[in-house]
Amino acid sequence: MDARIDREASVTKIAYIEDHVVPQLFTTAIEAYEFTHQSTANAKGYTKLETFGLLWGYSIPAKGEGPARVIATMATTETSAVRHTDWVKPNFNSIKAKKEFFERYWPNIELVGTFHSHPYDSIAEINKIKGWQASPGDEKFWPHFHKEIAPDQPTLCHLIVSITKLQKRGWAFPDRLANSESNKGYVLSADYRKLWLRVYSSNMVMTRDENQCIYSDDMTLEIPALQKRFQ
Repeated sequence: MDARIDREASVTKIAYIEDHVVPQLFTTAIEAYEFTHQSTANAKGYTKLETFGLLWGYSIPAKGEGPARVIATMATTETSAVRHTDWVKPNFNSIKAKKEFFERYWPNIELVGTFHSHPYDSIAEINKIKGWQASPGDEKFWPHFHKEIAPDQPTLCHLIVSITKLQKRGWAFPDRLANSESNKGYVLSADYRKLWLRVYSSNMVMTRDENQCIYSDDMTLEIPALQKRFQ
């Protein structure tokens, strides 16, 4: 690995998700998980689907001892994405059109990341495979997405919203993930469902010959208002 890439990948970055973005993330994942999706009124419907969306906001580069920061102020759902129980495929032409639209009429915000959901049948299943974490496909997709859609952005953040059902209704205040992931995500219970939020990043870096995009688990997730909402 190029020494520049190694240094870039090791620098901690922070993603701040503003309060009003969080319900968009949760309800998008809940809708795809719990409610039937049909292509026509008579077509077979499916639940427990993955879904995909975009994060918009602004970025602050690293300054002095301060880390680079990505601030998400809005989220939009990609309704043209092809959804499946094990994967989701966004339409890049749709995303490029949205990005161009925002750049022209709302130049004060920019594309700063993505989010997608991981649906699971049970607590046992998600705990067994740590389903709130990135899959091998995610790790490959994020750099590809970054290079194709936003190569001018140094860093994009990528959120996974994992969801499963609970056998009994209950509430659990939002808490940090355990152990080494404690600064990278949250977990909470709400009614008959349990939800996880986990962050990753992709980064454009200069090598000796060209710009490359790399996946990295180098980002801290901060949602200051989340715990207040569920108290």
